[in-house]
Amino acid sequence: EDVKVQTCYICTQALHWKTKEGLVRGCACRGTAGFVHVSCLAEQAKILREEAEANNLGLKARQERWKRWYSCSLCEQRYHGVVICALAWACWKTHVGRPETDQVRSMAMNVLGGGLSRALQYEAALSVREAELSLARRLGESEYNLLATHSYWAPELHEYHR
Repeated sequence: EDVKVQTCYICTQALHWKTKEGLVRGCACRGTAGFVHVSCLAEQAKILREEAEANNLGLKARQERWKRWYSCSLCEQRYHGVVICALAWACWKTHVGRPETDQVRSMAMNVLGGGLSRALQYEAALSVREAELSLARRLGESEYNLLATHSYWAPELHEYHR
């Protein structure tokens, strides 16, 4: 498909007005759907999460909005390749300034680890998982939560040692 004639489904521009980045599509959308700028995806996900927090939305609504950091709002497939990698880093950069004890910061770290893994960057994903585990220990998490955190490592460990 010729991306030069496509536009971003969020900002409706072919070339991002600020970053000058081009369009990507890292999901299951076909035809003219799904072309987007990574920075538009990141800004949309950030705004949706902030609105959910500001309006005290329920858990289900907050979870649906959080999914924008790793899955397409059109086809609902998880992003892959360079799109998930870039979006995961954007998620982390957006939330890293929050306190270590903040749940949203922990969720952003988890998105980063998962995104790196889905982008086949297993060594980097393992580093994030180690940081997650270290943080959980420092915060005095229960054994159950430590094991849950550790369970995220399985795919990365398996692929890294192939």
